[in-house]
Amino acid sequence: MELIELKIESFKKIEEVTVPLSDVNILVGPNGCGKSSIVQAVHLASCVMRQADRVAADKTATVAVDDLDYLPTDDYKTLGHGANWGNKDGTPSSTVTLKFRKPADEIVEANCRLRSARNAGISITGSVAPDLLPLLRGKSKFFSAYIPGISGIPNKEERKSKKVILKSCSFGDSNVILRNALLLLKESSELNIPLIQKWIENIIGPIEIHVEHDNDSDLHIHCSVSVGGSTKPLELVGTGYLQLIQIFCYVLLFQPGVLLIDEPDIHLHPHVQERLAGVLAELARERGIKILLTTHSPFIVRGAPPGTNVCWLQDGKIESKDRMLVETALGWGAFGKRLIIVSEDTNTALLKKIVAQWPEIDRSVAFYPGNGYKSVPSPAQAKELAETLGQKFKILVHRDRDSLTDAEVRELVQTYAAEGVGLWLPTESDVEAYFCQPEFLEVFLGCTQQEASDYITDTLTQHAVPLRQQFDSQRAAHNQEFHAAGGGQTNEEIWGALQARPLKGGKGKFVFKQLKNKVPAGAFSENKILAGAIGGLMAIDLKHSIEQLLQA
Repeated sequence: MELIELKIESFKKIEEVTVPLSDVNILVGPNGCGKSSIVQAVHLASCVMRQADRVAADKTATVAVDDLDYLPTDDYKTLGHGANWGNKDGTPSSTVTLKFRKPADEIVEANCRLRSARNAGISITGSVAPDLLPLLRGKSKFFSAYIPGISGIPNKEERKSKKVILKSCSFGDSNVILRNALLLLKESSELNIPLIQKWIENIIGPIEIHVEHDNDSDLHIHCSVSVGGSTKPLELVGTGYLQLIQIFCYVLLFQPGVLLIDEPDIHLHPHVQERLAGVLAELARERGIKILLTTHSPFIVRGAPPGTNVCWLQDGKIESKDRMLVETALGWGAFGKRLIIVSEDTNTALLKKIVAQWPEIDRSVAFYPGNGYKSVPSPAQAKELAETLGQKFKILVHRDRDSLTDAEVRELVQTYAAEGVGLWLPTESDVEAYFCQPEFLEVFLGCTQQEASDYITDTLTQHAVPLRQQFDSQRAAHNQEFHAAGGGQTNEEIWGALQARPLKGGKGKFVFKQLKNKVPAGAFSENKILAGAIGGLMAIDLKHSIEQLLQA
Protein backbone atom coordinates (compact mmCIF):
# COMPACT_ATOMS: atom_id res chain seq x y z
CA MET A 1 0.00 0.00 0.00
CA GLU A 2 1.67 3.21 -1.17
CA LEU A 3 0.77 6.77 -0.16
CA ILE A 4 0.72 8.69 -3.45
CA GLU A 5 -1.02 12.00 -2.78
CA LEU A 6 -1.96 14.49 -0.07
CA LYS A 7 -4.75 17.02 -0.29
CA ILE A 8 -5.15 19.79 2.29
CA GLU A 9 -8.13 22.13 2.42
CA SER A 10 -8.68 25.18 4.62
CA PHE A 11 -5.85 24.67 7.09
CA LYS A 12 -3.81 27.63 8.32
CA LYS A 13 -2.09 29.15 5.25
CA ILE A 14 -3.58 26.57 2.90
CA GLU A 15 -6.84 27.22 1.08
CA GLU A 16 -6.46 24.10 -1.06
CA VAL A 17 -3.38 22.26 -2.23
CA THR A 18 -2.71 18.82 -3.67
CA VAL A 19 0.77 17.33 -3.33
CA PRO A 20 1.61 14.24 -5.42
CA LEU A 21 4.24 12.17 -3.64
CA SER A 22 7.51 10.50 -4.56
CA ASP A 23 9.74 8.69 -2.08
CA VAL A 24 11.28 12.03 -1.07
CA ASN A 25 9.28 15.25 -1.29
CA ILE A 26 10.73 18.69 -0.64
CA LEU A 27 8.63 21.78 0.04
CA VAL A 28 10.40 25.10 -0.44
CA GLY A 29 9.30 28.69 -0.33
CA PRO A 30 9.51 31.89 1.73
CA ASN A 31 8.46 32.16 5.34
CA GLY A 32 4.69 32.03 5.70
CA CYS A 33 4.10 30.31 2.35
CA GLY A 34 2.40 27.24 3.85
CA LYS A 35 5.19 24.64 4.05
CA SER A 36 4.71 23.96 7.75
CA SER A 37 0.94 24.12 7.35
CA ILE A 38 1.06 21.07 5.06
CA VAL A 39 3.19 18.88 7.33
CA GLN A 40 1.21 19.91 10.42
CA ALA A 41 -2.10 19.17 8.71
CA VAL A 42 -0.96 15.69 7.69
CA HIS A 43 0.32 14.85 11.16
CA LEU A 44 -2.74 16.22 12.95
CA ALA A 45 -5.10 14.34 10.64
CA SER A 46 -3.14 11.11 11.06
CA CYS A 47 -3.19 11.41 14.85
CA VAL A 48 -6.89 12.26 15.06
CA MET A 49 -7.86 9.46 12.65
CA ARG A 50 -5.93 6.99 14.80
CA GLN A 51 -7.20 8.25 18.15
CA ALA A 52 -10.88 8.84 17.35
CA ASP A 53 -13.39 6.17 18.38
CA ARG A 54 -14.64 6.12 14.80
CA VAL A 55 -14.16 7.90 11.49
CA ALA A 56 -17.51 8.05 9.70
CA ALA A 57 -19.17 10.43 7.29
CA ASP A 58 -22.50 10.45 9.11
CA LYS A 59 -21.32 10.45 12.71
CA THR A 60 -19.03 12.81 14.55
CA ALA A 61 -16.33 11.58 16.90
CA THR A 62 -14.37 13.74 19.33
CA VAL A 63 -10.84 13.51 20.67
CA ALA A 64 -10.27 15.49 23.85
CA VAL A 65 -7.42 17.98 23.84
CA ASP A 66 -5.64 16.22 26.70
CA ASP A 67 -5.75 12.92 24.80
CA LEU A 68 -4.38 14.21 21.51
CA ASP A 69 -0.96 12.97 20.49
CA TYR A 70 -0.39 16.16 18.51
CA LEU A 71 -1.83 19.66 18.37
CA PRO A 72 -0.07 22.58 16.63
CA THR A 73 -1.55 25.12 19.06
CA ASP A 74 -3.66 25.15 22.19
CA ASP A 75 -5.82 27.75 20.46
CA TYR A 76 -6.81 25.07 17.94
CA LYS A 77 -9.90 26.84 16.63
CA THR A 78 -7.50 29.21 14.80
CA LEU A 79 -6.22 26.36 12.61
CA GLY A 80 -8.81 27.17 9.96
CA HIS A 81 -7.94 29.09 6.81
CA GLY A 82 -9.44 32.57 6.74
CA ALA A 83 -11.88 31.81 9.56
CA ASN A 84 -11.79 30.06 12.92
CA TRP A 85 -13.10 26.53 13.12
CA GLY A 86 -16.75 26.22 14.09
CA ASN A 87 -18.23 23.46 16.23
CA LYS A 88 -21.17 22.21 14.17
CA ASP A 89 -22.03 21.14 10.62
CA GLY A 90 -21.79 23.91 8.06
CA THR A 91 -19.25 25.93 10.03
CA PRO A 92 -15.60 26.43 9.01
CA SER A 93 -13.45 23.30 9.15
CA SER A 94 -10.32 21.75 7.62
CA THR A 95 -10.11 18.65 5.45
CA VAL A 96 -7.19 16.30 4.84
CA THR A 97 -7.30 13.51 2.25
CA LEU A 98 -4.68 10.78 1.94
CA LYS A 99 -4.68 8.85 -1.33
CA PHE A 100 -3.08 5.39 -1.57
CA ARG A 101 -2.35 2.94 -4.37
CA LYS A 102 -2.78 -0.77 -3.74
CA PRO A 103 -0.41 -3.32 -5.36
CA ALA A 104 -2.97 -3.93 -8.13
CA ASP A 105 -3.02 -0.16 -8.86
CA GLU A 106 -6.43 0.30 -7.23
CA ILE A 107 -6.76 3.72 -5.57
CA VAL A 108 -8.17 3.99 -2.04
CA GLU A 109 -8.57 7.04 0.19
CA ALA A 110 -8.86 8.19 3.74
CA ASN A 111 -10.25 11.62 4.49
CA CYS A 112 -11.21 13.53 7.57
CA ARG A 113 -12.88 16.84 8.28
CA LEU A 114 -11.62 18.53 11.44
CA ARG A 115 -13.27 21.29 13.47
CA SER A 116 -13.71 22.36 17.06
CA ALA A 117 -15.72 20.11 19.35
CA ARG A 118 -18.39 21.64 21.56
CA ASN A 119 -16.29 20.73 24.55
CA ALA A 120 -12.49 20.99 24.67
CA GLY A 121 -11.34 18.86 21.78
CA ILE A 122 -11.38 18.25 18.04
CA SER A 123 -14.29 16.65 16.24
CA ILE A 124 -13.82 14.47 13.18
CA THR A 125 -15.99 13.14 10.39
CA GLY A 126 -14.80 11.33 7.30
CA SER A 127 -14.04 7.90 5.96
CA VAL A 128 -11.22 5.38 5.92
CA ALA A 129 -11.19 2.66 3.27
CA PRO A 130 -11.26 -0.81 4.88
CA ASP A 131 -7.86 -1.67 3.42
CA LEU A 132 -6.38 1.34 5.23
CA LEU A 133 -7.68 0.53 8.70
CA PRO A 134 -4.52 -1.36 9.78
CA LEU A 135 -2.38 1.56 8.63
CA LEU A 136 -4.38 4.46 10.00
CA ARG A 137 -6.58 3.13 12.77
CA GLY A 138 -4.31 0.79 14.72
CA LYS A 139 -4.14 2.08 18.29
CA SER A 140 -0.44 1.30 18.63
CA LYS A 141 0.46 2.29 15.06
CA PHE A 142 1.62 5.82 14.26
CA PHE A 143 1.20 6.43 10.55
CA SER A 144 3.04 9.76 10.64
CA ALA A 145 6.04 11.05 12.56
CA TYR A 146 6.63 14.80 12.79
CA ILE A 147 10.03 16.36 13.51
CA PRO A 148 9.85 20.14 13.98
CA GLY A 149 13.56 20.49 14.78
CA ILE A 150 15.71 20.47 17.87
CA SER A 151 17.17 23.39 19.81
CA GLY A 152 18.98 21.73 22.68
CA ILE A 153 18.22 19.14 25.32
CA PRO A 154 18.00 19.13 29.13
CA ASN A 155 21.02 18.09 31.17
CA LYS A 156 19.15 15.20 32.78
CA GLU A 157 16.23 12.88 32.07
CA GLU A 158 14.42 10.55 34.39
CA ARG A 159 13.12 7.36 32.84
CA LYS A 160 9.60 7.61 31.41
CA SER A 161 7.04 5.06 30.31
CA LYS A 162 6.71 4.05 26.66
CA LYS A 163 3.36 5.86 26.41
CA VAL A 164 4.88 9.12 27.67
CA ILE A 165 7.84 8.78 25.31
CA LEU A 166 5.70 8.17 22.23
CA LYS A 167 3.27 10.96 23.09
CA SER A 168 6.08 13.47 23.66
CA CYS A 169 7.83 12.48 20.46
CA SER A 170 4.57 12.57 18.50
CA PHE A 171 4.11 16.14 19.71
CA GLY A 172 7.57 16.91 18.33
CA ASP A 173 9.05 17.29 21.81
CA SER A 174 11.77 14.65 21.52
CA ASN A 175 14.39 17.20 22.55
CA VAL A 176 13.15 16.89 26.15
CA ILE A 177 12.99 13.10 26.02
CA LEU A 178 15.66 12.05 23.50
CA ARG A 179 17.60 9.89 25.98
CA ASN A 180 14.39 8.03 26.81
CA ALA A 181 13.68 7.45 23.14
CA LEU A 182 17.17 6.06 22.56
CA LEU A 183 16.92 3.83 25.62
CA LEU A 184 13.54 2.51 24.49
CA LEU A 185 14.99 1.69 21.08
CA LYS A 186 18.01 -0.04 22.58
CA GLU A 187 15.85 -2.20 24.82
CA SER A 188 13.48 -3.00 21.95
CA SER A 189 16.26 -4.37 19.73
CA GLU A 190 20.02 -4.54 19.96
CA LEU A 191 20.10 -3.61 16.25
CA ASN A 192 18.46 -0.18 16.64
CA ILE A 193 21.34 1.94 17.96
CA PRO A 194 23.88 0.46 15.49
CA LEU A 195 21.43 1.21 12.68
CA ILE A 196 21.14 4.87 13.74
CA GLN A 197 24.94 5.02 13.92
CA LYS A 198 25.22 3.57 10.42
CA TRP A 199 22.84 6.13 8.91
CA ILE A 200 24.63 9.02 10.61
CA GLU A 201 28.05 7.67 9.61
CA ASN A 202 26.98 7.80 5.96
CA ILE A 203 26.29 11.51 6.42
CA ILE A 204 28.85 12.92 8.82
CA GLY A 205 31.30 10.15 9.73
CA PRO A 206 31.70 7.49 12.45
CA ILE A 207 29.72 7.93 15.66
CA GLU A 208 28.96 5.80 18.71
CA ILE A 209 25.90 6.34 20.88
CA HIS A 210 25.95 4.98 24.42
CA VAL A 211 22.78 4.87 26.50
CA GLU A 212 22.33 3.07 29.84
CA HIS A 213 19.93 2.92 32.76
CA ASP A 214 19.72 0.60 35.75
CA ASN A 215 16.24 0.56 37.26
CA ASP A 216 17.65 -0.43 40.65
CA SER A 217 20.39 2.17 40.98
CA ASP A 218 19.91 5.00 38.45
CA LEU A 219 17.65 7.99 38.82
CA HIS A 220 18.67 9.46 35.47
CA ILE A 221 19.50 7.96 32.09
CA HIS A 222 23.17 7.97 31.13
CA CYS A 223 23.77 8.87 27.49
CA SER A 224 26.95 9.89 25.70
CA VAL A 225 28.23 10.18 22.15
CA SER A 226 31.71 9.36 20.84
CA VAL A 227 33.02 11.14 17.75
CA GLY A 228 36.63 11.18 16.57
CA GLY A 229 37.95 9.56 19.74
CA SER A 230 36.23 12.07 22.02
CA THR A 231 33.27 11.11 24.21
CA LYS A 232 30.84 13.73 25.49
CA PRO A 233 27.55 13.61 27.36
CA LEU A 234 24.59 13.97 25.02
CA GLU A 235 23.81 17.53 26.17
CA LEU A 236 27.27 18.70 25.03
CA VAL A 237 27.07 17.20 21.57
CA GLY A 238 26.69 19.66 18.70
CA THR A 239 23.15 20.51 17.66
CA GLY A 240 23.80 19.12 14.18
CA TYR A 241 24.51 15.68 15.64
CA LEU A 242 21.42 15.95 17.85
CA GLN A 243 19.34 16.80 14.79
CA LEU A 244 20.51 13.70 12.94
CA ILE A 245 20.08 11.45 15.98
CA GLN A 246 16.54 12.78 16.38
CA ILE A 247 15.59 12.17 12.74
CA PHE A 248 16.76 8.56 12.63
CA CYS A 249 15.46 7.87 16.12
CA TYR A 250 11.96 8.78 14.86
CA VAL A 251 12.30 6.40 11.91
CA LEU A 252 12.80 3.44 14.24
CA LEU A 253 10.61 4.64 17.09
CA PHE A 254 7.46 5.11 15.01
CA GLN A 255 8.23 3.14 11.83
CA PRO A 256 5.87 5.60 10.13
CA GLY A 257 4.27 5.54 6.72
CA VAL A 258 5.23 9.19 6.25
CA LEU A 259 8.09 11.03 7.94
CA LEU A 260 7.49 14.79 8.21
CA ILE A 261 10.63 16.89 8.79
CA ASP A 262 10.38 20.65 9.22
CA GLU A 263 13.57 22.47 8.11
CA PRO A 264 16.24 19.85 8.88
CA ASP A 265 18.89 22.15 7.41
CA ILE A 266 18.87 24.69 10.26
CA HIS A 267 21.77 23.21 12.24
CA LEU A 268 23.61 21.35 9.49
CA HIS A 269 26.62 22.27 7.35
CA PRO A 270 25.81 22.51 3.61
CA HIS A 271 27.81 19.36 2.80
CA VAL A 272 25.92 17.48 5.52
CA GLN A 273 22.61 18.79 4.15
CA GLU A 274 23.42 17.34 0.72
CA ARG A 275 24.33 13.95 2.17
CA LEU A 276 21.24 13.91 4.40
CA ALA A 277 18.97 14.20 1.37
CA GLY A 278 20.66 11.21 -0.25
CA VAL A 279 20.54 9.03 2.87
CA LEU A 280 16.87 9.87 3.43
CA ALA A 281 16.13 8.78 -0.12
CA GLU A 282 17.86 5.43 0.45
CA LEU A 283 16.00 4.99 3.72
CA ALA A 284 12.67 5.79 2.06
CA ARG A 285 13.21 3.09 -0.56
CA GLU A 286 14.48 0.50 1.91
CA ARG A 287 11.73 0.95 4.48
CA GLY A 288 8.80 1.98 2.27
CA ILE A 289 8.49 5.40 3.91
CA LYS A 290 7.36 8.59 2.25
CA ILE A 291 9.46 11.54 3.37
CA LEU A 292 8.08 15.06 3.27
CA LEU A 293 10.42 17.82 4.37
CA THR A 294 10.48 21.59 4.26
CA THR A 295 13.59 23.66 3.66
CA HIS A 296 15.09 26.99 2.65
CA SER A 297 18.32 25.30 1.59
CA PRO A 298 19.52 24.80 -1.99
CA PHE A 299 21.88 22.12 -0.64
CA ILE A 300 19.02 19.88 0.47
CA VAL A 301 17.50 20.14 -3.01
CA ARG A 302 20.86 19.66 -4.70
CA GLY A 303 21.61 16.51 -2.71
CA ALA A 304 18.26 14.86 -3.41
CA PRO A 305 18.39 12.08 -6.02
CA PRO A 306 16.59 12.12 -9.39
CA GLY A 307 12.89 11.51 -9.01
CA THR A 308 12.58 13.66 -5.91
CA ASN A 309 9.38 15.70 -5.90
CA VAL A 310 10.27 19.37 -5.34
CA CYS A 311 7.42 21.86 -4.83
CA TRP A 312 7.80 25.61 -4.60
CA LEU A 313 5.02 27.04 -2.45
CA GLN A 314 3.81 30.63 -2.57
CA ASP A 315 0.81 31.95 -0.62
CA GLY A 316 -0.42 28.45 0.20
CA LYS A 317 -0.31 27.21 -3.40
CA ILE A 318 2.21 25.27 -5.46
CA GLU A 319 3.94 27.85 -7.63
CA SER A 320 6.17 25.43 -9.51
CA LYS A 321 7.32 21.80 -9.56
CA ASP A 322 10.31 22.58 -11.79
CA ARG A 323 13.25 21.32 -9.76
CA MET A 324 15.84 23.28 -11.74
CA LEU A 325 13.87 26.48 -11.27
CA VAL A 326 13.47 25.82 -7.55
CA GLU A 327 17.16 25.06 -7.06
CA THR A 328 18.17 28.18 -8.97
CA ALA A 329 15.77 30.42 -7.06
CA LEU A 330 16.96 28.99 -3.73
CA GLY A 331 20.56 29.62 -4.68
CA TRP A 332 19.72 33.21 -5.51
CA GLY A 333 17.80 33.74 -2.28
CA ALA A 334 14.84 34.82 -4.39
CA PHE A 335 11.87 33.13 -2.72
CA GLY A 336 9.23 35.67 -1.78
CA LYS A 337 10.93 38.25 -4.02
CA ARG A 338 9.85 39.80 -7.29
CA LEU A 339 13.07 41.34 -8.56
CA ILE A 340 16.74 40.34 -8.51
CA ILE A 341 19.47 42.97 -8.65
CA VAL A 342 22.50 41.39 -10.30
CA SER A 343 25.32 43.64 -9.15
CA GLU A 344 28.87 44.01 -10.36
CA ASP A 345 29.94 44.57 -6.74
CA THR A 346 31.27 41.69 -4.69
CA ASN A 347 30.27 43.53 -1.51
CA THR A 348 26.64 44.58 -1.87
CA ALA A 349 26.18 45.80 1.72
CA LEU A 350 25.91 49.49 0.79
CA LEU A 351 23.61 48.70 -2.13
CA LYS A 352 21.36 46.75 0.24
CA LYS A 353 21.49 49.67 2.67
CA ILE A 354 20.19 52.00 -0.02
CA VAL A 355 17.33 49.69 -0.98
CA ALA A 356 16.45 49.18 2.69
CA GLN A 357 15.38 52.85 2.78
CA TRP A 358 12.17 51.74 1.06
CA PRO A 359 10.66 48.83 3.06
CA GLU A 360 7.97 47.98 0.51
CA ILE A 361 10.57 47.71 -2.23
CA ASP A 362 13.13 46.01 0.00
CA ARG A 363 10.76 43.12 0.68
CA SER A 364 10.56 42.44 -3.05
CA VAL A 365 14.26 42.52 -3.90
CA ALA A 366 17.00 39.87 -3.83
CA PHE A 367 20.66 40.61 -4.53
CA TYR A 368 23.28 38.68 -6.42
CA PRO A 369 26.89 39.89 -6.13
CA GLY A 370 29.47 39.90 -8.91
CA ASN A 371 33.15 40.59 -9.41
CA GLY A 372 33.51 43.74 -11.47
CA TYR A 373 31.65 45.03 -14.51
CA LYS A 374 32.95 42.22 -16.71
CA SER A 375 31.11 39.74 -14.45
CA VAL A 376 27.65 41.22 -14.99
CA PRO A 377 25.46 39.33 -17.45
CA SER A 378 25.21 40.62 -20.99
CA PRO A 379 21.74 41.58 -22.25
CA ALA A 380 21.29 38.10 -23.76
CA GLN A 381 22.57 36.40 -20.60
CA ALA A 382 20.26 38.47 -18.40
CA LYS A 383 17.31 37.54 -20.61
CA GLU A 384 18.31 33.87 -20.41
CA LEU A 385 18.49 34.16 -16.62
CA ALA A 386 14.95 35.53 -16.47
CA GLU A 387 13.78 32.66 -18.67
CA THR A 388 15.63 30.10 -16.54
CA LEU A 389 13.78 31.48 -13.53
CA GLY A 390 10.49 30.95 -15.32
CA GLN A 391 9.92 34.70 -15.87
CA LYS A 392 8.91 34.82 -12.21
CA PHE A 393 11.44 37.53 -11.38
CA LYS A 394 12.35 40.84 -12.96
CA ILE A 395 16.08 41.26 -13.52
CA LEU A 396 17.85 44.58 -12.86
CA VAL A 397 21.53 44.57 -13.73
CA HIS A 398 23.71 46.99 -11.76
CA ARG A 399 26.82 48.27 -13.48
CA ASP A 400 28.93 51.16 -12.22
CA ARG A 401 28.92 54.30 -14.33
CA ASP A 402 32.66 54.73 -13.74
CA SER A 403 33.97 57.05 -16.50
CA LEU A 404 31.29 56.35 -19.08
CA THR A 405 29.88 59.22 -21.09
CA ASP A 406 26.16 59.92 -21.14
CA ALA A 407 25.98 58.64 -24.73
CA GLU A 408 27.66 55.37 -23.74
CA VAL A 409 25.27 54.98 -20.82
CA ARG A 410 22.27 55.47 -23.11
CA GLU A 411 23.62 52.87 -25.52
CA LEU A 412 24.04 50.33 -22.71
CA VAL A 413 20.57 50.95 -21.29
CA GLN A 414 19.00 50.54 -24.73
CA THR A 415 20.73 47.22 -25.43
CA TYR A 416 19.43 45.76 -22.16
CA ALA A 417 15.96 47.22 -22.64
CA ALA A 418 15.78 45.55 -26.06
CA GLU A 419 15.97 42.19 -24.23
CA GLY A 420 13.37 43.20 -21.65
CA VAL A 421 15.96 43.63 -18.90
CA GLY A 422 16.60 46.65 -16.71
CA LEU A 423 20.05 48.21 -16.38
CA TRP A 424 20.87 50.65 -13.59
CA LEU A 425 23.98 52.78 -13.54
CA PRO A 426 24.38 55.12 -10.54
CA THR A 427 24.16 58.83 -11.30
CA GLU A 428 27.71 59.16 -9.98
CA SER A 429 30.55 56.71 -10.58
CA ASP A 430 29.31 53.89 -8.33
CA VAL A 431 27.27 53.00 -5.22
CA GLU A 432 29.95 54.26 -2.83
CA ALA A 433 29.81 57.70 -4.44
CA TYR A 434 26.33 58.29 -2.96
CA PHE A 435 27.94 58.16 0.47
CA CYS A 436 30.70 60.58 -0.53
CA GLN A 437 28.41 63.54 -1.21
CA PRO A 438 28.75 66.63 1.01
CA GLU A 439 25.00 66.55 1.73
CA PHE A 440 25.24 63.02 3.14
CA LEU A 441 28.41 63.71 5.12
CA GLU A 442 26.89 66.81 6.71
CA VAL A 443 23.94 64.85 8.08
CA PHE A 444 25.76 61.62 8.85
CA LEU A 445 28.73 63.21 10.63
CA GLY A 446 26.77 66.06 12.19
CA CYS A 447 29.31 68.52 10.80
CA THR A 448 28.87 71.83 9.00
CA GLN A 449 28.28 72.03 5.27
CA GLN A 450 31.70 73.63 4.86
CA GLU A 451 33.44 70.86 6.81
CA ALA A 452 31.72 68.22 4.69
CA SER A 453 32.78 69.97 1.47
CA ASP A 454 36.34 70.34 2.76
CA TYR A 455 36.61 66.61 3.44
CA ILE A 456 35.74 65.92 -0.19
CA THR A 457 37.86 68.71 -1.69
CA ASP A 458 40.93 67.85 0.38
CA THR A 459 40.64 64.16 -0.56
CA LEU A 460 40.31 64.91 -4.28
CA THR A 461 43.25 67.34 -4.17
CA GLN A 462 45.51 65.07 -2.15
CA HIS A 463 44.89 62.09 -4.45
CA ALA A 464 44.57 63.89 -7.78
CA VAL A 465 47.26 61.81 -9.49
CA PRO A 466 45.90 58.31 -8.69
CA LEU A 467 42.36 59.51 -9.44
CA ARG A 468 43.41 60.62 -12.93
CA GLN A 469 45.33 57.39 -13.45
CA GLN A 470 42.21 55.40 -12.55
CA PHE A 471 40.20 57.46 -15.02
CA ASP A 472 42.67 56.88 -17.85
CA SER A 473 42.71 53.14 -17.14
CA GLN A 474 38.92 53.01 -17.13
CA ARG A 475 38.68 54.98 -20.35
CA ALA A 476 41.07 52.56 -22.06
CA ALA A 477 38.68 49.74 -21.19
CA HIS A 478 35.61 51.78 -22.18
CA ASN A 479 37.14 52.74 -25.53
CA GLN A 480 37.89 49.09 -26.25
CA GLU A 481 34.27 48.24 -25.42
CA PHE A 482 32.52 51.07 -27.29
CA HIS A 483 35.02 52.47 -29.81
CA ALA A 484 37.23 49.56 -30.84
CA ALA A 485 37.19 50.88 -34.41
CA GLY A 486 38.13 54.36 -33.28
CA GLY A 487 36.18 57.55 -32.82
CA GLY A 488 34.65 58.81 -29.65
CA GLN A 489 35.71 61.69 -27.44
CA THR A 490 39.23 62.17 -26.19
CA ASN A 491 40.12 61.51 -22.57
CA GLU A 492 40.69 65.21 -22.00
CA GLU A 493 37.24 66.08 -23.29
CA ILE A 494 35.56 63.51 -21.06
CA TRP A 495 37.70 64.40 -18.03
CA GLY A 496 36.79 68.03 -18.50
CA ALA A 497 33.07 67.21 -18.57
CA LEU A 498 33.40 65.12 -15.40
CA GLN A 499 34.70 68.10 -13.45
CA ALA A 500 31.07 69.22 -13.12
CA ARG A 501 30.33 66.14 -10.99
CA PRO A 502 30.73 66.33 -7.19
CA LEU A 503 33.65 63.88 -7.23
CA LYS A 504 35.10 65.46 -10.41
CA GLY A 505 35.66 62.15 -12.16
CA GLY A 506 36.90 60.38 -9.05
CA LYS A 507 35.78 56.82 -8.41
CA GLY A 508 33.53 56.55 -5.35
CA LYS A 509 35.14 53.34 -4.12
CA PHE A 510 38.54 55.06 -3.96
CA VAL A 511 37.23 58.27 -2.38
CA PHE A 512 35.23 56.28 0.18
CA LYS A 513 38.40 54.51 1.38
CA GLN A 514 40.31 57.79 1.68
CA LEU A 515 37.49 59.46 3.63
CA LYS A 516 37.78 56.75 6.28
CA ASN A 517 41.25 58.13 7.01
CA LYS A 518 40.38 61.78 6.42
CA VAL A 519 37.40 62.09 8.78
CA PRO A 520 38.61 62.31 12.42
CA ALA A 521 38.00 59.71 15.14
CA GLY A 522 37.03 56.97 12.70
CA ALA A 523 33.57 58.54 12.39
CA PHE A 524 33.21 57.53 8.73
CA SER A 525 33.20 53.81 7.94
CA GLU A 526 31.07 51.22 6.21
CA ASN A 527 30.09 49.62 9.51
CA LYS A 528 28.92 52.92 10.96
CA ILE A 529 26.93 53.70 7.82
CA LEU A 530 25.30 50.27 7.85
CA ALA A 531 24.33 50.75 11.49
CA GLY A 532 22.83 54.19 10.94
CA ALA A 533 19.88 55.72 9.07
CA ILE A 534 20.15 57.36 5.66
CA GLY A 535 16.77 59.01 5.37
CA GLY A 536 15.04 57.52 2.33
CA LEU A 537 16.07 60.06 -0.30
CA MET A 538 19.40 58.63 -1.41
CA ALA A 539 19.67 57.14 -4.91
CA ILE A 540 16.10 57.97 -5.92
CA ASP A 541 17.14 57.02 -9.45
CA LEU A 542 17.52 53.42 -8.25
CA LYS A 543 14.11 53.52 -6.60
CA HIS A 544 12.53 54.67 -9.84
CA SER A 545 14.30 51.94 -11.84
CA ILE A 546 13.03 49.24 -9.47
CA GLU A 547 9.49 50.62 -9.39
CA GLN A 548 9.37 50.81 -13.17
CA LEU A 549 10.31 47.14 -13.51
CA LEU A 550 7.94 45.98 -10.78
CA GLN A 551 5.06 47.81 -12.43
CA ALA A 552 5.83 46.51 -15.92
